[in-house]
Amino acid sequence: MNKLHNLTGEDPDQLLILTDKNGSQKGFASRRDCHKGEGRPHLAFLAFITDKDKNLILAKRAKTKSLWPLLWDASVVSHVLPGESPAKAANRRGREEMGVDIDFKDTGAFYYFNKFNGASENEYCHVLIGSTAKDVDYNPVEIETVRKISYPDLIKEIRKSPDTFTPWLKISLEKLNSQIYFA
Repeated sequence: MNKLHNLTGEDPDQLLILTDKNGSQKGFASRRDCHKGEGRPHLAFLAFITDKDKNLILAKRAKTKSLWPLLWDASVVSHVLPGESPAKAANRRGREEMGVDIDFKDTGAFYYFNKFNGASENEYCHVLIGSTAKDVDYNPVEIETVRKISYPDLIKEIRKSPDTFTPWLKISLEKLNSQIYFA
């Protein structure tokens, strides 16, 4: 296993950055408070990693994840912590979740809200993309498995089986798809 992985898993007391629905920072709250019930808007990101052939690397969320376990997701998904930019956060989590050190490019952001079993995602979410020629070494605490898929095949699969993908992955592709593919 890659020595870059953080094997501690989700920390309910982790301090997150609160935002309004336009991404303006409004303070801080615990991860627990940001996700319970209706949640509180906070700063997050999802990052796509592409391989040398421009395939996207998707991650299936671990069964122990508190929100949307076992659904397919972007390569790296997490929160921007106090003092970080979205690109720095994506690089940190790229090392911890996928064992790769990548410089990510921010392609845009969007706000979304979605409920899940008495909890919610209430996030202003940046979408990033980066590339690596190395094989990923995924963190089994965060990720069940990974796979590579072309962008056109991913779009077809989402249309065929939308319930097997996280809500924010689908939203990111709807809002920013050409930027993701051509970045």
